[in-house]
Amino acid sequence: MAVLGCILLDPATALDVVLLRLPGAEYFHRAEHQVMYLAIRDLVEEGGRGQLDLITLADALARSGRLDEAGGRAYLAQVNNAVATPANVEQYADIVWQNAVLRRLISTCQRTADRCFQPMEDVRIVLDEIEQEILEVTSSHDTTRLRTLHELMMPAVDYLEKLQKGDQGALGLSTGFEDVDRLITGLRPGEMIVIAARPSIGKTALALNMAASIALGTPPQAVGMFSLEMPAQQLVLRLLCSDARIGLSEVREGAMTTARWLELMAASQRLRDAKMVVDDSGGIDILELKNKARRMKRDYNIAVLFIDYLQLIQVSGMNRNANRENEVARMSGSIKALAKELEIPIVVLAQLNRQAEQPGQRPRLAHLRESGAIEQDADVVALLHRDRDEQLDREKAQRGVAAELIIAKNRNGETGLAHLVFRPVYTRFESRSRIADEDVPEM
Repeated sequence: MAVLGCILLDPATALDVVLLRLPGAEYFHRAEHQVMYLAIRDLVEEGGRGQLDLITLADALARSGRLDEAGGRAYLAQVNNAVATPANVEQYADIVWQNAVLRRLISTCQRTADRCFQPMEDVRIVLDEIEQEILEVTSSHDTTRLRTLHELMMPAVDYLEKLQKGDQGALGLSTGFEDVDRLITGLRPGEMIVIAARPSIGKTALALNMAASIALGTPPQAVGMFSLEMPAQQLVLRLLCSDARIGLSEVREGAMTTARWLELMAASQRLRDAKMVVDDSGGIDILELKNKARRMKRDYNIAVLFIDYLQLIQVSGMNRNANRENEVARMSGSIKALAKELEIPIVVLAQLNRQAEQPGQRPRLAHLRESGAIEQDADVVALLHRDRDEQLDREKAQRGVAAELIIAKNRNGETGLAHLVFRPVYTRFESRSRIADEDVPEM
């Protein structure tokens, strides 16, 4: 009553506050208040706020045949006199919003209890749907509204100015590779970034380098990682050797000097303080992955999620006759939706088919294995390419092997080529721009 009374007293001021906090009539519990709120919105839409008062509202309700549903003229007068001033309208609207959220939560819990008593094929599907419902309730305070270009233009210009000045706040998370960041403007919230390559080209190494750069960056950010192929312990060893620039063979062969050992210990200290959350569950399905990702976001506030790799994720709840392409399409769509839901970038590694290895052939989007849906869902598709045989040459392996990251799709920017150098001894990629010309390996 207080909220509606404030609107009738001062529609010019109160209506903006209420419409932003309570965008729909369903936020009001009583049916009379819902009818009034809908009529108020219709009146404002038709004639503007200057024509809204007790008399015009009663007339509009009478003409639409809904005056009795709103409680009649006597109840309208009571609502009009509910408050003396609209000064506290924001607090009144917040009280209404809080109770609306509690009612929705009660309704969700009741539906959950009813579903749990019904027979079901897969409990995990129900868990996923329930968890998503709960998250929708908890995020319902993020009310959005339609805005005109007049309102949107200045923030867009401000963003472009910051981008032009190199303001870090306008950029996504840095990958740690200057050429890559220049092309894709960093890893941005809500985006799905696919890094694809043939086996043993270095997908995991590149992802780990990016993850370490973000976790150890300025400021450091929490990173989540699903390692479906590699055990967590092996992942840590790779991170450690890459950061310290020490080959695992040096340790294995007992060739470590005291100075090198101190470098390794320093790297272990740096990485120990980094906030990186790893899940190395094998054979995980998409529903379990989504649930765990939500917990990572809730418990650790991860800024980015890496998944190694897409084709190893299992799919539950699909028809047994569904082909692999349909399964991968479902996984790809689910991951894109998850990125938008959690408002973080998700970097997904994927396999390319054998055609990408033909002599003289560079990877193309058409080489994405098992599904064209990956190409459609992804905001960025980067194809990693290098000569796998070059690392067999000990001299070339020590010096570094030339590699390319082909940005084949970029929904919000340009495509192009980022030149990298791969150090197979350390399983580490580096930006070519940071290496002296005489040390740059040839493709």
